[in-house]
Order: sequence, then structure tokens, then C-alpha cells
Amino acid sequence: MRVYTGSASQVGRFRRAQSGSVAIQFAILLTALIGMSALGGEMTFAIYKHRQQQSAADTAALGAATALSVGYPADPAVEARAIAASAGFVDGAASTTVAVNNPPASGPNAGNKLAVEVIVMQQQTLAMVGLFLNAPITITARAVAVNGGSPYCILALDNWAAGAISIRNNSAVSNPLCGIAANSADSRALILNNNATVAGPVSVHGDWSLASGATLSGHPLIKSGPIIADPYAGVQLQNIPSCTGQSLSGDNGRIFSLTAGHFCNGWNFGNNVTVNLASGTYYIDQQLTTGNYFTLSGTSGVTLVINGNYSVSFGNGSSINVTAPSSGTYAGLAFFGLRNATSTVTQTFSNQITMNIKGAVYFPNQIVEFDNNGSTTSGGCTQVIGRVVDIQNNVELDNNCSGTGVASIGSSPGQLTE
Repeated sequence: MRVYTGSASQVGRFRRAQSGSVAIQFAILLTALIGMSALGGEMTFAIYKHRQQQSAADTAALGAATALSVGYPADPAVEARAIAASAGFVDGAASTTVAVNNPPASGPNAGNKLAVEVIVMQQQTLAMVGLFLNAPITITARAVAVNGGSPYCILALDNWAAGAISIRNNSAVSNPLCGIAANSADSRALILNNNATVAGPVSVHGDWSLASGATLSGHPLIKSGPIIADPYAGVQLQNIPSCTGQSLSGDNGRIFSLTAGHFCNGWNFGNNVTVNLASGTYYIDQQLTTGNYFTLSGTSGVTLVINGNYSVSFGNGSSINVTAPSSGTYAGLAFFGLRNATSTVTQTFSNQITMNIKGAVYFPNQIVEFDNNGSTTSGGCTQVIGRVVDIQNNVELDNNCSGTGVASIGSSPGQLTE
């Protein structure tokens, strides 16, 4: 066996040669670590951008579905792209594309005209990723939203009236899920004064006037908005049967049990009278007048047709409990006024009346007024539709109308589904 017997200087050179090899290996390893760190940083950036885009797509889809619901703007894509731009993703700029599809082009809502699909795409040039790919990467985020039910409980149909809806004297429409809509093009289509408030959405075809502490606190608040369609425009008065022979004689303290029919002499009840109604349609001519503390109960599917040009008149402290039919010709209609009725007639619900109505109070060519401490009860589904609507006391209307037969007034803000 040979033993290396070189000089000390030769041994030192050998050791220095080994040390240089380690340095080279460490430099290669350090370069790899720096590269991996840079690649990780770029991937983190890509994830961050995707989250930004997803948030923008979600918000844009919700805004577009809301626009689709209320009809403003007419093209929901305008709303979607404006919302995406406010989040920093401008369609056509900085390699960004914001695609809006109504109905969606893919997914479980494909073909659903009540749904809006928003796809936000943006190209990113990443140096380290570019070592493995020959082109920039495209980050994509997608969201789909659909509109819901109706945001409005109160609708004034007159196209030109000033004060088509008037809310005064500390009155409040207090349910944020119950909005108001006025089809008038007047600059004072909606008038609020003396601390009146509306907590829900508002849409006016013209403009509103607020004075003396009045406030609108709901969302959305739309001026110069669309005409909201009359949801019962297609309902026609049916053939009216012959006069009923049911007796309405009697006065104070009496209890009447009536079946549907044509009451040619109208209704004229005294004080403390209770009237129970079987299901069906009640055609009431000439008058509907009651004394004080009158109680009306018809909760199994009842429509009261006010068949004339008179004003209904309920006595002080009366209680009106009516549930509209859920199907049939008059589905959703609790009170139905004639379309050709005199337009100056006012249907007044006042004098501490309690209205527990599940359905529509519908007088398309007349004035509907709530005043003098009349009240509505919560927990159901009530609409008020008139040529003009005047509110001078607090109105609590609920909008839980699913399965009731009540037709929607407009549509509600969207909900994300994909």
C-alpha cells in the first residue's frame, strides 16, 4: 500500500480545492432556494389577485341581478361592469375582461333569465412562472346571482301626479323589506315631510321631495327609475251573479255569517257587529259602511269587490281580518276596486282601525289613504296599490308573500347562487 507523503503545502492546496467545491454547491443551492422563494411569492400574488377578482365578480353579479330585478339600468351588464371597475377591474384595460351573461352561459342556472353570470379575467406576467410557461397566465373568477321576490309593498300607478305617494306628519313605512314605488314622472312624485321616514327600497319614475326632517334610509334609492308594472293589470271583473237573498237585517251586537255572492244593496252594519265570511268573492254595490268596533273575518280565501264609485267607511276601532285567495281569478286580491271607478274617490282606512290583511288592497284608479291612527299588523303579506297613496300614520307592512297567490311588485335584490 502506498502512503501519500506530499508536502504540507500540497495538502493545503488539496483542502482548499475541497472548500471551493462546497462553496459552489452552496451557491447553487442558494440560487435554487431564492428561485423557489420567488416562485412561492408569485403564487401567493396570484392567489391574492384571484381573491380580489372573486370579490369583484361576486359584487358585480349581485349588482347586476338587482338591476335586472328593478329594471334599472335597463342593461344589467352596465351595472356589473361599473361595479367591477370600481373594484379595479376595468373591462378592456390592463389585460382585463369582464364578461356578463344574462342568462348564464354555463352551470346549473344556464338559460335562467332571472340569473346573471359575471366572469372577471385578467392576464398576469410572472417572471418565475414564465420559466415554465411560454405565455402569461390568466386568472379567472366567476359568480352567478339571481333576483328574488318583490322589494315593494306600496305602488302608486298614476303617471303624472305630484304626490303620487305622500307620507307626512311623523309617519313611517318602517319595514326595510317593504319598499315603495311611484310611477309618476313628476318632480315631486314622492313627497315626504315632517319627519316622515321610509326604511325600505324606493323607486320613483320622476323625483322625490324631502322636507322638515324627512328621510329615506333604504336601498336601493332610485330616481328617474322604470315604470313598475301593475301586477294585477290582467285581472278582469268576472260575470257578477244575481243578487243574493241573504238577510243583513239587525244592528248592534249581531253576528252575521255570510257566503259569497252579489250584495246589490251593499253593506250597512251597526256598532259591535261581527261578520264572518266563507271563502269566495263578495260583490258589494252602493255602500260598505259600518258602525264602531266592527269586526270582519274572512281568512279562508276572500275577495271584496267594491262594485261602485263609493268610499268604504269603517267605524272607530274596527278590525279587518281578510286573507285573499291563493289561486283563481282574484288570487292575491283582498280588496278589488273597479278600473273605471271615479278617480277622485278616496278609500280611507283610519279611525284606529286594525288591518290584518294578507293580500292586496287594490284600487287602481282611486286614492288609498291611511290616517288617524289606523294600523296594519305585521307577520304576513300586505300590498297597497292605488292611483295615489296617502299615508299619515305609521304603516307596518310585511312582504312574506311566498305561497299566498300575491303577485310581486317588481323584484328584489339578487342572491349569489354559484
